[in-house]
Amino acid sequence: MAKIKNKKKNLAEHINSKKKSANVKTLNPFEVHINKEKMRVLGKKLKNDRGLPGVSRAKAIKKRKNTLLQEFKLQNKSNKFLDKRIGERNAGLTEEDRAMARFTAVRAKAHKRKSIFNLADDEVLTHRGQTLNEIEKFDDPRSDDEDSLDGEVNSGKLDSNFVEDAHFGGGVLSKTGIEGAKSHKDLINQLIAESKRRKAEKQKTKEKTLELTEKLDSDWKDLIPIVNKSVRQPNESSKIEVDDYDKVMRELKFEARGHPSDRLKTEDEIAKEEKEKLENLEKERLDRMRGFVEDKKSTSVKHRSADDLDDDFAYDSDTDVMLSYNDQGESNIVLTGDKINDENEDDHQNESADEEESDEEIETASEDDLSDLKEESSDSEVEDEKPNKQDKEEKEVSQLESSKTQKTDLHKRCLERIDDKVKDSKKQKTEDSSHNGTTEDIKADLLKRKEMMEKARKELPYTFSLPQTYEEVQNVFKDQSPEHQSVIIERMIKCNHPSLGENNKEKLGMLFVYLLQYINDIASDNDIKNCFKILSCIIPQLFDLSQLNQENAHKSIVEVIKEKHLEYRRNKKVYPTLEVVLFLKIVSCLFTTSDFRHQIVTPCIVFIDQMLYKCKPKTEKDIAYGLFLVTLILEYTSLSKRYLPAAVSFLAGILHMTIPKSGVRLIKVLPPFRSTSSALVLYKNCSSVCMSLKLEISDLTEIEISEDFKIRALYTTLKLLQEFKLIFSDYSSRCEIFENVTHYLEQIPVSNYPIEVQNEMKKLSDSLEKTKQERKLDYIVMEAKKPKALRLYEPNIQKVFDTKKHKVTSREKAERDKLLHKLKRERKGALREIRRDKEFLGRIRIKQKIQSDMERKEKVKQIFSEASIQQSELNSLDRKKKRKK
Repeated sequence: MAKIKNKKKNLAEHINSKKKSANVKTLNPFEVHINKEKMRVLGKKLKNDRGLPGVSRAKAIKKRKNTLLQEFKLQNKSNKFLDKRIGERNAGLTEEDRAMARFTAVRAKAHKRKSIFNLADDEVLTHRGQTLNEIEKFDDPRSDDEDSLDGEVNSGKLDSNFVEDAHFGGGVLSKTGIEGAKSHKDLINQLIAESKRRKAEKQKTKEKTLELTEKLDSDWKDLIPIVNKSVRQPNESSKIEVDDYDKVMRELKFEARGHPSDRLKTEDEIAKEEKEKLENLEKERLDRMRGFVEDKKSTSVKHRSADDLDDDFAYDSDTDVMLSYNDQGESNIVLTGDKINDENEDDHQNESADEEESDEEIETASEDDLSDLKEESSDSEVEDEKPNKQDKEEKEVSQLESSKTQKTDLHKRCLERIDDKVKDSKKQKTEDSSHNGTTEDIKADLLKRKEMMEKARKELPYTFSLPQTYEEVQNVFKDQSPEHQSVIIERMIKCNHPSLGENNKEKLGMLFVYLLQYINDIASDNDIKNCFKILSCIIPQLFDLSQLNQENAHKSIVEVIKEKHLEYRRNKKVYPTLEVVLFLKIVSCLFTTSDFRHQIVTPCIVFIDQMLYKCKPKTEKDIAYGLFLVTLILEYTSLSKRYLPAAVSFLAGILHMTIPKSGVRLIKVLPPFRSTSSALVLYKNCSSVCMSLKLEISDLTEIEISEDFKIRALYTTLKLLQEFKLIFSDYSSRCEIFENVTHYLEQIPVSNYPIEVQNEMKKLSDSLEKTKQERKLDYIVMEAKKPKALRLYEPNIQKVFDTKKHKVTSREKAERDKLLHKLKRERKGALREIRRDKEFLGRIRIKQKIQSDMERKEKVKQIFSEASIQQSELNSLDRKKKRKK
């Protein structure tokens, strides 16, 4: 039994194995192609030692049928519709992804090169064919259907009766049989009159309807609170508090925005406009100085054309004068040159003789007031009318500045003449009482004009020419306040901008040099308050000049600093004069101080460092000078956070001078301070004194040290130390920097100083102590060595002998030869594929030709068969006819 089971089992496995082997495709040995070799080399691998040319050929033909054959069928055909929309050929995209891709492409196409700098949104949003701007007009358009509601009765169209009579009833040639029948012209006139009447009635009805509609709307607004209870009454509704965020949001929402069409003006255009503005203002000032006043009413009158329709007309008796004519045909508006004067303001020629005489007297009184002065100032007016604008400006400005004495004489004569006219008017008042009102008006007018001329004479000129020498600068600034000096320099820069002339840039550079010399001179006059005031006013103009010609500004400042440094080196232990401090302050305002190295700022820092280390502070002036230099160092290093030891050392020396010294124990201090110096010790109790704790300008000139200065010097020192502590807060050596300061603070007697000084001192000492406690020192540790890498052996590569001879070439040439060989192989493969494509297309064309020939032969056979059938039928008919005959 067991043997039988085993036999059955083996039989099932044999059947299954046969089925599996039947499914596996076996290769036909006749299809396998083996490449023969002339010489067999052991270990050599051949890429194409055997292959299946039939299978590969079938694959190639199948591939060409799917690609080349499809293109061949569509050759020279253009009647195929292709969906080229974005995303349609990509089956993996959903509808939303396709819509997003199309929207992105449209936005990218709209964002062209011309709209790169367009800040506004050019996308126009529409709704039902209308833009949002058109929709939001909030107008009340009436329907056009209202015109056709009344039918033909009120419409302005032709009547049916008229159409029947005029068009289809014969017109003029029709015989009505009625005497006095109307002609065609009368009918047309009647039609026009009737049409106008109907239109007027229709317009009246429409206006009445609109009025009632508006009244109904206004009544409905009053009824809304009664109908709708949810609407709050104004009295009952509490005001909703608006949040600050909502306020800012609304302000930003309604803020004015720029448009792409608003082109920004260039620097040259702005300079040109500023110059023209100043020239116009100067011209007006000169006119006011001469007593000429332009009548605003006459200049505002505009001539009205006979064809003017007076759109948006609003009558104003003060400003508008209607054009009219008198009996003689003369207009009431008289044109004199470029100005239009009203006839009502001039002399009336058509009045009586008495009135003419009085008017002539008034006119002579008003016209003779400045007639001689006009002749005296004719030269300046001739220069104003020259065509060349720049020559005009230069001559006018030079005349303004060079002939001040002549102008003062001119104004004096003008005022004297006005006074004479006033006296003449008084005499005329006593002689003729009938002209009381007119003489008083003339007097008031002349006094007003005199006041105006005085005011114009005191005003600063609006245009200035650049000075050629330093003496001209002094003359211009003479007896001028610091504010006026600043305005003069500003107007000089605007009137002589580098873009308005070729040599203006060099002239402005010279003006910068003259201003530095001017500051040096006023600083040497010992008027320190005025000096600092002038400096604060002209610093903005100095900055503008340095930006217009930077190279000149750099050279000028460097030369000044060199000169002052040479003067300082003659006596290194004495502080230099005050102009040095001013120039160092100018440097901090004009140039950047945060650079690592600057050709002007860096030498200035070295100069300040030398003064703080070498100069000995003995008097009040020296201590104030040193504190000023430390303030400049703080200003120079606030951004770069650079450490200058001389500044902290000087402040520590000031603290040392406030400590009382005893003969037994001396407190060490760094030079230039002496260990025995106690010039700032406060012996008087000033704890309850209220005073200003800031240093004053007068401290730079005082020699003897006062009690108030001791308090102010200590307070300023403490403030500066706090600022330096904030700057050096990131330094790892901050505790060592302020070590001497902490030591000196502990020994200063605090009880004599005011409470504010005591608080500042305690605040500084506590902060220094806190930084010392919070600092963590890291122990010095040797640098960890990198782990040593394991020793690696290079592989022993042995060259395999090859029968081929290889030339010894460079690496570049070998790579090039390799690429050329690869290119040759690819070219051969491409030519082989092109040749096979041609063969494939040739076979296709032959098949098509054979098929078309077969179809043609079948058609010919069919035609011949049909022709033979017709011929047989024809022959049978012919035979029948012969039989009948």
